[in-house]
Amino acid sequence: MRSESELDARLIEAHSSRNLREIASHYALAADRAEMNEDIDRACFFLTHAWIFALEAGDLIADDHRSRLAAYGRV
Repeated sequence: MRSESELDARLIEAHSSRNLREIASHYALAADRAEMNEDIDRACFFLTHAWIFALEAGDLIADDHRSRLAAYGRV
């Protein structure tokens, strides 16, 4: 995925189709990008969404998202 607008479009599409795993994956990618830009508040915002949607989907990756948030003192 190249651009932020492409990621936004995919997130909207995933929300529309209610694909929880895909939603979580896109939020995690947004968190990764924000983290790379050293925007930790933004990264944690997206990571929180990734965590919640992964939990909702029953995806084990939720534990990793929670761990990342905990590392920033956000849990």
